Amino acid sequence: MNTIKEVKGAIPVRKKRHALYQPVYVRCACNLPDDQCVPQRNPLETNTSVCMCFEDMKTGDIWPCYPTTVWTEKTCMHCSKSKTCDDPERPNITSLLTEPRATPCLCQSTSHYCVVRPQGEVKWWNPQNYTVYGVTEAPTPSPEIEEAFGLTDLKDRGAITTKTRENLIFLVAAMPRETRQQLSYTLDEFVLRCSFNSEDCDLKRDFQIHLDPEFGNCYTFNFNDSVELKNSRAGPMYGLRLLLNVNQSDYLPTTEAAGIRLVVHEQDQEPFPDTFGYSAPTGFVSSFGLKTKVLHRLDAPYGKCSDTFRPEGYIYAEHYSPEGCYRNCFQHMILANCGCGDPRFPLPSEKEKPCDARNIRERACLTNMTSTLGGFYHLQHDCHCVQPCTENVFETAYSAAAWPAINFNIGADCPAVFDITNDSQACTEYYRLNTAYIEIYYEQLNFETLKETAGYTLVNLFSDFGGNIGLWIGFSVITVFEVIELFCEVVIYIMKKPHRFYKKKRAKAQQNNLIEPKVRADAPDISEPLDNSDSSAPLFRRPSAIKQSNTMDSNISESMLVDA
Repeated sequence: MNTIKEVKGAIPVRKKRHALYQPVYVRCACNLPDDQCVPQRNPLETNTSVCMCFEDMKTGDIWPCYPTTVWTEKTCMHCSKSKTCDDPERPNITSLLTEPRATPCLCQSTSHYCVVRPQGEVKWWNPQNYTVYGVTEAPTPSPEIEEAFGLTDLKDRGAITTKTRENLIFLVAAMPRETRQQLSYTLDEFVLRCSFNSEDCDLKRDFQIHLDPEFGNCYTFNFNDSVELKNSRAGPMYGLRLLLNVNQSDYLPTTEAAGIRLVVHEQDQEPFPDTFGYSAPTGFVSSFGLKTKVLHRLDAPYGKCSDTFRPEGYIYAEHYSPEGCYRNCFQHMILANCGCGDPRFPLPSEKEKPCDARNIRERACLTNMTSTLGGFYHLQHDCHCVQPCTENVFETAYSAAAWPAINFNIGADCPAVFDITNDSQACTEYYRLNTAYIEIYYEQLNFETLKETAGYTLVNLFSDFGGNIGLWIGFSVITVFEVIELFCEVVIYIMKKPHRFYKKKRAKAQQNNLIEPKVRADAPDISEPLDNSDSSAPLFRRPSAIKQSNTMDSNISESMLVDA
């Protein structure tokens, strides 16, 4: 299991102050005889009822308040350092953390809250010195506050519940961190059993508190990378096994489901249970089997990943993730445009303040900016957020079974029930309604690696370059000789062309001489008659052909004369 690691240089958290409570009388407005009441600031105001409230003796804050008719005096066996006690009729399994000791207390029958009864009389509360926080049943708010809460036009029950939960987040975010931490469970109250790799957990060493704006106190297991927590075998028996107490009697009316919220993440990443968590119900053994994938991304010039990137004014300290980067960008945009921050996200500094749930201008600005920006998931073009180069991704397989079994012996975990009712079924029923058993384990101890590789590296470039050069060089040796040969043939052709021309012309001239021989100018007219003195000679004589310098021509002429 990997979760958040401790960050050096983080914002220091003051040591937790243990709150001390006492019962006080308060002038209240009560709508129902057994429901919570609204305290009045004016103690002399008429037409009001008297109620009894829990008062924080250090701060003067009061909550909750109920009519005096529902409070009864009892003897409580288990009381805490804050002077709150467990109702003897509704024992809590966290009673095991304290030694039983009979103490006079005052308990109310509606939610079974109990407080140590003071030795003297119960005092009246002075509203002039302290602040009153809102309760479940509040007086009719002003039209401006009602509009700021955004409940005016809502009719659907689910939409009203969701909007009310959002308003509660806004109201609680305005409280000091110490107060918010005190409103939620401590680690000892939340974790009843814990084992890892078949060995007991060290709660102080292995867990770290994480204050979430929606879920309150969350606790991170294996946050410290200096402490090695290793699995020797796979399977649910050797993983992290937790018995967690949710105590449904403390739930508000806006809480729709009973159970716990679980997030599996790396040590150096911020958990976001509102979006990436898993829900595990009460009355079941919820088993989460894990498989690990290791992602290796390439940085520049192939990609844009970075293991050291942190955006300016990052609100999640050193726990970087793309999800946190987009939320950081969204928060800075809200601060720049509205002058206040979204209470669902941390603030970059103590100078900034969250938007007030009752301020209509701030709520309207936050709503309009969220609608305009489309939420922090639509800020890809406005925010520079990169993926980490190395990341562990956990794939989760979920299964569940009913718990506890009918014949399962819970044993000494609920001795108060056995002491009061001597009924094991009551203890089993309490566990079924108020506890959840969690198993987180590796299904296998190996992991899958997904690694990005460059599609075209420098080695590939040189390889292709050398191959192409070799190919072209092999072709060019033959081509060079062919070009030289072509050049020689062209030169020879050009040089022989005039000779062939003259030779052809001379041959043509010779041919013409054979067909049309020239006649000498002094040759006698062939039409003149010859001398008839020689009777044997022919009557007519052809002129002899002109002799040429060429021997062949002379022979031809002579033969012609002979033939004549």
